[in-house]
Amino acid sequence: MSDRISEIRRILRKPLDSGINKFALLKDVAELVSTGHPLAQDFVLRVFARKHEFNDFHDIVIELVKQVGLYPYLKDEELSLRDLLALEMHRVEGMNEVVFHSSQAAVYNHLMDGKNVILSAPTSYGKSLIIDSVIASDRYNNIVIIVPSIALIDETRKRLSAFKGQYKIVTYPYQKLAERNVLVLTQERAVEVIEQVKVDFFVIDEFYKIGSRTDGDERYRILNQVFYKLVKTGAQFYLLGPNIENVKTGSLENIQFEFIKTDFKTVVSERHQVTIHSDGERIEKLVDILNNTDQPTLVYCQSPSSANRLAAQLLEYELYGKIEQNAALVSWIRDNYHPEWILAKAIEHGIGIHHGKNPRALSQQCVKLFNEGLLRCLICTSTLIEGVNTKAKNVVIYDNKISTSKIDFFTFNNICGRSGRMFSHYIGHVFLFKEPPQPELPLVDFPIFTQTEDVPDEMLINIDEADLTDGSKKKLKEYTDQNVLTLKTLRDNSYISLSKQLALARAIEEHIDNIHRIMCWTKIPNANQLRAVCALIWSFFEGGNKMVYGVKSGKQLAYRINSYREAGSIKQFIRMNHQEGKDINDTIELSLDIQRQWINFKFPRYLRSLNQIANDVFVRHGYSLCDYSFYATLVESYFCPSYVVPFDEYGLPVQVTNELRKRIHFSEHLDEAIQQLKSVDVNSLGLEEIEKNFVMNVQMYI
Repeated sequence: MSDRISEIRRILRKPLDSGINKFALLKDVAELVSTGHPLAQDFVLRVFARKHEFNDFHDIVIELVKQVGLYPYLKDEELSLRDLLALEMHRVEGMNEVVFHSSQAAVYNHLMDGKNVILSAPTSYGKSLIIDSVIASDRYNNIVIIVPSIALIDETRKRLSAFKGQYKIVTYPYQKLAERNVLVLTQERAVEVIEQVKVDFFVIDEFYKIGSRTDGDERYRILNQVFYKLVKTGAQFYLLGPNIENVKTGSLENIQFEFIKTDFKTVVSERHQVTIHSDGERIEKLVDILNNTDQPTLVYCQSPSSANRLAAQLLEYELYGKIEQNAALVSWIRDNYHPEWILAKAIEHGIGIHHGKNPRALSQQCVKLFNEGLLRCLICTSTLIEGVNTKAKNVVIYDNKISTSKIDFFTFNNICGRSGRMFSHYIGHVFLFKEPPQPELPLVDFPIFTQTEDVPDEMLINIDEADLTDGSKKKLKEYTDQNVLTLKTLRDNSYISLSKQLALARAIEEHIDNIHRIMCWTKIPNANQLRAVCALIWSFFEGGNKMVYGVKSGKQLAYRINSYREAGSIKQFIRMNHQEGKDINDTIELSLDIQRQWINFKFPRYLRSLNQIANDVFVRHGYSLCDYSFYATLVESYFCPSYVVPFDEYGLPVQVTNELRKRIHFSEHLDEAIQQLKSVDVNSLGLEEIEKNFVMNVQMYI
């Protein structure tokens, strides 16, 4: 039979020859289905993808689809009364237009029975649809969904806007909660709000990152902290991710859950190894692949700079010509950033670029245009791979790294899973430019519960004493048996090394008179005060002489912050940073890095931590307190009103929001500002057509 299986695979990988006995072929596939062969579903999907070639055997094809449980692909008019009844059993409560496949239905039923579920399933499985169905069941008041990226926050928020009549969709920690809420948050945002919510049900997407340090220790630690806090609420949970063999739970074992591992697929993924003999041949092979397909193609690169370089190389080949429908967006990008930015050039010629350094609203535009067929190729990094849905038939894995690290087995499979799309592309194609990584033991550890020797102190400090092992208590003794900082301060700032926090506190204590004089400020610091806090942040939180997102000293950090404020716009900031003879795209990347990483994230976060640590010392010694909260929020908001950055995440560029601000007085309360944005009549404000389009696209999902 093995020879016949190889023959079936060969036949179904290309259009059927006229001499093929189609009935005999379907009979062999049916036999594999009846015996539960691992390749049976793959073969059924391949048959279904070319069902027009089996017109004389339509009923047999439909029966095979039904037998493997692919109910979403069935149409009512193709089914008998008995089959229609079976189909009804796979419809979703509260979402009657949705039909589950057999494996989804089993997971959903476990959840509706009140069980906790940890699901390992392929990327194309439809794990997110189960989240939607849980929400549609209307059984829970407060649902928390933890996603790995801000890009996925917006993707999920848009999808869940269908439930805005039942729930308030919350994506920011400082939004007010309603009676019933769905909170869609990254772990960094979730850690701020979990204790304020009575959580009934929670979801962690890409849960395998709980046991993985590939994203850096800090995010891994915070995700574990969030999981621990959520589990302690007693809420029901659904953890989902791909390619997990088992989970190692430690003290989590006293919590009952169903671990479900399935390889159920809704699309087929063909892998093609691309043979390359030299670096110069690499780009030629990619161009050949793109020239030989008219279907949407994702090209994975290891970093933003490699994605930009590849886009520039592809533009030299003039693959697609100018796309007229993209002209207005291209013109707007050039006017608001720089005329020579590679992103504008690429979009103009049908190539998108999606990575973490691009403005969020523009990244969303790239995905939108790609899904609409106005970008034929989308060059991306891991920020797109982590759950953002696209209509890609083909995926090219051009690099085999994430930044400078070798791509891991989980991420590799995740990237491959982006090829093909249910109802659009039944068969996807993956082109590998490097050898795939070796399969790892797909076992996920929950370190916050297993508490092995290598678990960081910054994770352990957030565990209740009753849940700590004797070994963990001993490791934490130097932090729990000191009176320099409170346990609350150490915990609140545990994204920073505990020893660094204590070192800072001791330095403040040692020179308290001098330090208090320069640190005791509120609202907005003067130049000396800003330089002083930046020096402390750099010395105790970042450290070293290494360049970090365009900064390599406390003095330079203060300079970058002041320069950004003085510039008044990202366009002017790019201009200020540009040096004669330097590639403008490097300057744009540097400027966007500073804006995203330092202005919007790292500096405000560090400043709040510095504030808390300093006040811990000051209050103990009877000194007046400092308050940096106003300035931290001001910097975080790009020196604009606080709603500007959330609007950007919703898909409204900062520049368009600033145009709206000239015409509308938005509330400083985010929820009220969002409702004002929803009710804006774009045709009455004298906006440019492209600006109207930005606003209307956002309004659709509020």
